[in-house]
Amino acid sequence: MRIRIFHLCLVFLVAVPGFAWAKDAQIKKIAVEITEEEIVVSFELENGFKRSITRDIQDGIEQDFYFYVVLNQKHRHWFYEEVAEKTIRYSVKYDTLKTGYTVRRFEGQDKVERVFDSQDAMRAFISQGQTIHLGPISLLKPDHRYQVWVKAQMKASHIPRDLERFLFFIPFLELDTPWAKSDSLYAPR
Repeated sequence: MRIRIFHLCLVFLVAVPGFAWAKDAQIKKIAVEITEEEIVVSFELENGFKRSITRDIQDGIEQDFYFYVVLNQKHRHWFYEEVAEKTIRYSVKYDTLKTGYTVRRFEGQDKVERVFDSQDAMRAFISQGQTIHLGPISLLKPDHRYQVWVKAQMKASHIPRDLERFLFFIPFLELDTPWAKSDSLYAPR
């Protein structure tokens, strides 16, 4: 009986593809800095570039990464109230002729464009180059507790046409991190 269980476990380990064991993408190292005038948030995206995403970029398919940053006020009971939010979009395209990565960052009306020679530099810019000015310090009320929540998403580039036609209301995501939450913060006195 034990040998059968051992064999079943062995078959399961061999039969399950390697990508099932891959680490999921997640937001880490959320840091909130309250300056004299504004609230500044920084964070890192870990394991955000799966093989399929990297392959699509290398094939010249433009990919859009979305980062959602939300400032929530914690009320005495169980719910949060959204105080401020920002959406940052990174658009990545690989130019096969110039062999370079063009990355455009959109934050509201602001647009920044950079070109990178290496994939590692492009990944670092998207994953670790997060410094977001969330809003003025006047958003924080004294004696209230706040938290910053951060999430990353990327829509799938290869969706079967039949599925897209019939399930147009369901988003197909290639990358979808859980909400990451900062430590509690308070308005300075």
